[in-house]
Amino acid sequence: MSRSYLPRQASRWLLALLFIALTAASATAKELKLEAKLIWGTNDEKSPEPSHKPVDPATAEKLRKVFKWKNYFVVTNQVKIIPSRGSNRFDLSKQCSIEITELEGPEVELRLIGEGKVINKTKKLLSKGESFTYGKDDKNDSAWFVFMTALDER
Repeated sequence: MSRSYLPRQASRWLLALLFIALTAASATAKELKLEAKLIWGTNDEKSPEPSHKPVDPATAEKLRKVFKWKNYFVVTNQVKIIPSRGSNRFDLSKQCSIEITELEGPEVELRLIGEGKVINKTKKLLSKGESFTYGKDDKNDSAWFVFMTALDER
Protein backbone atom coordinates (compact mmCIF):
# COMPACT_ATOMS: atom_id res chain seq x y z
CA MET A 1 0.00 0.00 0.00
CA SER A 2 1.19 3.44 -0.78
CA ARG A 3 0.87 6.36 1.58
CA SER A 4 -1.43 8.26 -0.78
CA TYR A 5 -3.91 5.34 -0.87
CA LEU A 6 -4.93 5.63 2.82
CA PRO A 7 -5.95 9.30 2.77
CA ARG A 8 -7.91 8.79 -0.47
CA GLN A 9 -9.63 5.71 0.98
CA ALA A 10 -10.40 7.58 4.21
CA SER A 11 -11.88 10.50 2.29
CA ARG A 12 -14.11 8.09 0.35
CA TRP A 13 -15.35 6.61 3.63
CA LEU A 14 -16.02 10.06 5.03
CA LEU A 15 -17.96 11.04 1.91
CA ALA A 16 -19.97 7.79 2.09
CA LEU A 17 -20.79 8.38 5.77
CA LEU A 18 -21.76 11.98 5.07
CA PHE A 19 -24.07 10.85 2.26
CA ILE A 20 -25.71 8.24 4.53
CA ALA A 21 -26.16 10.79 7.33
CA LEU A 22 -27.77 13.34 5.00
CA THR A 23 -30.04 10.73 3.46
CA ALA A 24 -31.15 9.51 6.89
CA ALA A 25 -31.83 13.07 8.08
CA SER A 26 -34.02 13.87 5.09
CA ALA A 27 -35.84 10.53 5.41
CA THR A 28 -36.83 11.28 9.02
CA ALA A 29 -38.51 14.59 8.16
CA LYS A 30 -42.21 13.69 7.99
CA GLU A 31 -45.44 15.39 7.30
CA LEU A 32 -47.58 16.28 10.28
CA LYS A 33 -51.28 15.51 10.72
CA LEU A 34 -53.06 18.16 12.80
CA GLU A 35 -56.57 18.64 14.06
CA ALA A 36 -57.77 22.24 14.49
CA LYS A 37 -60.93 23.06 16.40
CA LEU A 38 -62.49 26.49 16.66
CA ILE A 39 -64.17 26.46 20.06
CA TRP A 40 -66.53 28.97 21.64
CA GLY A 41 -66.45 29.30 25.44
CA THR A 42 -69.43 30.62 27.39
CA ASN A 43 -71.26 30.36 30.68
CA ASP A 44 -74.53 29.89 28.78
CA GLU A 45 -75.96 26.37 28.86
CA LYS A 46 -76.55 26.25 25.09
CA SER A 47 -74.99 27.86 22.06
CA PRO A 48 -77.28 30.22 20.14
CA GLU A 49 -76.07 28.42 17.00
CA PRO A 50 -77.72 24.96 16.70
CA SER A 51 -74.84 23.59 14.60
CA HIS A 52 -72.40 24.07 17.52
CA LYS A 53 -71.89 20.82 19.41
CA PRO A 54 -70.44 20.55 22.94
CA VAL A 55 -66.75 19.61 22.98
CA ASP A 56 -65.84 16.13 24.17
CA PRO A 57 -65.58 15.75 27.97
CA ALA A 58 -61.75 15.43 28.01
CA THR A 59 -61.27 18.66 26.04
CA ALA A 60 -63.87 20.47 28.17
CA GLU A 61 -62.04 19.41 31.34
CA LYS A 62 -58.69 20.64 29.97
CA LEU A 63 -60.22 24.00 29.09
CA ARG A 64 -62.06 24.38 32.42
CA LYS A 65 -58.80 23.85 34.33
CA VAL A 66 -57.31 26.91 32.64
CA PHE A 67 -60.20 29.16 31.61
CA LYS A 68 -63.24 30.52 33.46
CA TRP A 69 -66.09 29.40 31.20
CA LYS A 70 -68.37 26.50 32.10
CA ASN A 71 -69.33 25.38 28.58
CA TYR A 72 -67.38 24.95 25.36
CA PHE A 73 -68.83 24.35 21.90
CA VAL A 74 -67.12 23.23 18.67
CA VAL A 75 -67.72 25.77 15.92
CA THR A 76 -65.63 23.93 13.31
CA ASN A 77 -63.28 20.98 13.29
CA GLN A 78 -60.73 20.21 10.56
CA VAL A 79 -57.93 17.70 10.11
CA LYS A 80 -55.17 18.51 7.63
CA ILE A 81 -51.70 17.41 6.68
CA ILE A 82 -48.79 19.82 7.05
CA PRO A 83 -46.04 18.82 4.60
CA SER A 84 -42.53 18.39 5.93
CA ARG A 85 -41.03 21.90 6.21
CA GLY A 86 -44.21 23.20 4.55
CA SER A 87 -47.42 25.01 5.47
CA ASN A 88 -51.15 24.50 5.32
CA ARG A 89 -54.07 26.78 6.07
CA PHE A 90 -57.17 25.98 8.13
CA ASP A 91 -60.16 28.22 7.34
CA LEU A 92 -62.13 27.82 10.56
CA SER A 93 -64.76 30.51 9.97
CA LYS A 94 -65.38 33.53 7.74
CA GLN A 95 -63.36 35.65 10.16
CA CYS A 96 -60.78 33.15 11.48
CA SER A 97 -58.05 31.13 9.79
CA ILE A 98 -54.75 29.75 10.89
CA GLU A 99 -51.67 28.87 8.93
CA ILE A 100 -49.35 26.22 10.34
CA THR A 101 -45.76 25.76 9.20
CA GLU A 102 -43.84 22.64 10.21
CA LEU A 103 -40.39 23.66 11.44
CA GLU A 104 -37.31 21.64 12.35
CA GLY A 105 -37.63 19.49 15.44
CA PRO A 106 -40.99 19.03 17.12
CA GLU A 107 -41.88 22.67 16.47
CA VAL A 108 -44.57 24.44 14.47
CA GLU A 109 -45.26 28.08 13.73
CA LEU A 110 -48.85 29.24 14.04
CA ARG A 111 -50.12 32.37 12.31
CA LEU A 112 -53.58 33.37 13.49
CA ILE A 113 -55.45 35.37 10.86
CA GLY A 114 -58.55 37.38 11.75
CA GLU A 115 -60.52 39.14 9.03
CA GLY A 116 -57.58 38.81 6.63
CA LYS A 117 -54.93 40.23 8.96
CA VAL A 118 -52.30 38.37 10.98
CA ILE A 119 -53.34 38.79 14.63
CA ASN A 120 -50.65 36.67 16.23
CA LYS A 121 -47.64 34.63 15.24
CA THR A 122 -46.11 32.14 17.65
CA LYS A 123 -43.92 29.02 17.72
CA LYS A 124 -44.86 25.95 19.73
CA LEU A 125 -43.32 22.55 20.43
CA LEU A 126 -45.79 19.91 19.31
CA SER A 127 -45.45 16.11 19.44
CA LYS A 128 -47.99 13.32 18.85
CA GLY A 129 -50.97 13.54 21.18
CA GLU A 130 -50.01 16.98 22.46
CA SER A 131 -52.15 20.03 21.98
CA PHE A 132 -52.07 23.76 22.51
CA THR A 133 -54.71 26.43 22.71
CA TYR A 134 -54.83 30.04 21.61
CA GLY A 135 -57.82 32.11 22.68
CA LYS A 136 -59.25 35.57 22.99
CA ASP A 137 -62.14 37.16 24.89
CA ASP A 138 -65.24 37.97 22.88
CA LYS A 139 -68.47 39.90 23.47
CA ASN A 140 -71.13 38.86 26.01
CA ASP A 141 -68.58 37.41 28.46
CA SER A 142 -67.58 34.65 26.06
CA ALA A 143 -64.37 33.68 24.26
CA TRP A 144 -63.14 31.75 21.26
CA PHE A 145 -60.27 29.30 21.15
CA VAL A 146 -58.20 27.57 18.50
CA PHE A 147 -57.38 24.11 19.89
CA MET A 148 -54.62 22.32 17.92
CA THR A 149 -53.71 18.64 18.39
CA ALA A 150 -50.95 16.61 16.70
CA LEU A 151 -52.46 13.31 15.57
CA ASP A 152 -49.46 11.50 14.04
CA GLU A 153 -45.84 10.76 14.86
CA ARG A 154 -43.39 13.24 13.44
